[in-house]
Amino acid sequence: MISEHPQPEWLDLKALQRYACVSERTLREWVHRPIDALPAARVGVKILVRRSTFDHWLENHKLKVVDVGCIVDEMVAGLTGSN
Repeated sequence: MISEHPQPEWLDLKALQRYACVSERTLREWVHRPIDALPAARVGVKILVRRSTFDHWLENHKLKVVDVGCIVDEMVAGLTGSN
């Protein structure tokens, strides 16, 4: 479906909140992280984030798949001494 209204490239935190489905507080925490912060620009009192930058930043924070069964097997083997 093609939107009749093109989405702006730069989003303030309110618009990014709706786009990302996370709270404004979370976005502020991401922007102000000491390491690997969400890139943003400040214009006056507004914090702006480029939509494409946010998408790229979020892609770099995908969850890693963890094989819990393998971890449990290793722990049991370590406890029982059956390596």
